[in-house]
Amino acid sequence: MKSSEINPIKSDTMEIDCQEIYDHIIACQREFDGNPSFEKNILPTLNEIEELLFVVNDIELFGEMIDIIYRFRLRLRELESQIKFLDDENITNSQNFSYILNEMSKFKEII
Repeated sequence: MKSSEINPIKSDTMEIDCQEIYDHIIACQREFDGNPSFEKNILPTLNEIEELLFVVNDIELFGEMIDIIYRFRLRLRELESQIKFLDDENITNSQNFSYILNEMSKFKEII
């Protein structure tokens, strides 16, 4: 059960659903619990993304929003790089993981 919602990040042309990204991160953690490839290669980056998501609700200034978007973009690049070297089709074909990558790809377009 969700105790609080994470605000979306909006621009004039799009909206990034931060709550859904968070929900899919939690789903991935459950889906791949005990998977050594996931825990070693993907989980640390997903944990960093999760921490950034919690900061979204506290952003007050436009400059802070720009900074957080660039930090999300950096984490997305890390995930994309990690997935290239991952030899686990269960992870690469996961709907939860694909959702995270697709939704986070919007950060490339928002600025």
